[in-house]
Amino acid sequence: MKKLFFVFGLLLLMAGGLRAQAYDNVIKTSPIGLAFGNFNATYERVISESSSVLVSANYVYQFLGIDVNTVGLRGAYRYYFTHEKKDVPTGFYVNPQIGVSFGSADDFSYGTFTLGAEVGYQWAWDSGFVLDLGIGPNYTSLTGDADAIGFDAEGGSAILPSATLAIGYAF
Repeated sequence: MKKLFFVFGLLLLMAGGLRAQAYDNVIKTSPIGLAFGNFNATYERVISESSSVLVSANYVYQFLGIDVNTVGLRGAYRYYFTHEKKDVPTGFYVNPQIGVSFGSADDFSYGTFTLGAEVGYQWAWDSGFVLDLGIGPNYTSLTGDADAIGFDAEGGSAILPSATLAIGYAF
């Protein structure tokens, strides 16, 4: 019986070693965002051999020299085109995304709703280091009290660019 447990344990260890680059979780942040007053973190969870889901949170405390106080959440589904040749979460991807944020800048209180998509590539090396690059459009709707800063409008919407440059760790 001891030999059976030993062989079973050895097989489990070997099977884990075969999957050295296939990670199930990724935590990442954008160093460029941090330099401009945006603290953000993203958690990615692999849900199948070709896809993952992402949840992001951010806090903006400064924007172009203006003190702001904004909190945001974003969710995304990511499909990896190269899942047959590379273990997810590595490879070319497309991800539709949705997000909301609420905050204030000086006397202006606002909220945003975004709906968009990105295409990109993510590398996950054997060491666990992750680099994620992506770009795409976002439909952004802004609501708020614009009278406080001298505008007549109550909000607006536009299609704006979305970009990802993130580094992190996969485990």
